[in-house]
Amino acid sequence: MKETPFGFEYSWADLQPVRALSVVLVAGQVIGGIGGLIYPRFPNWMEALAFGVMLSTLPSFLVGLAVQAHDKPGSLGENRVMVRRIALIATLMTCFALAMPLLGFGDME
Repeated sequence: MKETPFGFEYSWADLQPVRALSVVLVAGQVIGGIGGLIYPRFPNWMEALAFGVMLSTLPSFLVGLAVQAHDKPGSLGENRVMVRRIALIATLMTCFALAMPLLGFGDME
């Protein structure tokens, strides 16, 4: 994991120890994005897509934790810092999705 002025930067190689978590997370985001397009909460397709992706991030992360713990026991503890940062990002994304209607998204037409 390379450090940057912002604190951290990941490469795909850095995610290798938690590959199952990463794959489940991205797959869940893709499914959430498709769901956001099929059942749009916002009139703009881009906002609907972003809403679906962001809303599904935290639940996908939690499923990914369970899959990772089952697939490679102990790998979550060994990569605690990375898992904690991914959890923070997932939480922030989902919270932002929940706040999107309050922030006026979809009202700009």
